[in-house]
Amino acid sequence: MPRPVKPIRRSIAFAFCIALLLSACTGDDGGSNRNGATGEPTGGTGVTNDGPTPVESGSATAGTYEYVNAGLHVTITIDGNEGTMEVENGTDRELPRPDFYILDARDGTEISGDVADPAPIPAGETVTFDVAFEGVEVRNIGLLILLFGSDNYGASVRTA
Repeated sequence: MPRPVKPIRRSIAFAFCIALLLSACTGDDGGSNRNGATGEPTGGTGVTNDGPTPVESGSATAGTYEYVNAGLHVTITIDGNEGTMEVENGTDRELPRPDFYILDARDGTEISGDVADPAPIPAGETVTFDVAFEGVEVRNIGLLILLFGSDNYGASVRTA
């Protein structure tokens, strides 16, 4: 007949397992990543990219918005409620007609933009279009969304 394990042996085994599990948890180790590095930035290694630098102060009635991605560079310069859209098509394909809309920063209202005489942009070409919109001042533009044909290319950020 097997001998029953005495309660004291079970308690010791249980305590050993708990101690083993707790030894893996070291608590606050100062940010160590277990290879000696502390995770604290030193010198030039602590550089982070927080995205485009926001415009701290700029004209309430004029602004420049840019979109740069994969060979495409679009600059929209606005003064009042009109301006220009310069499209540098550095891609290897023709782009459909450009368009845009604006999201009002105050309430998210979508405001349609108007591109005068929109036309496709051949690969490797730069074309400038006149643009206009109504219903929002430049200082209240939250996002300027770029479109080519029915494709939404994303937001342009204010750079000036």
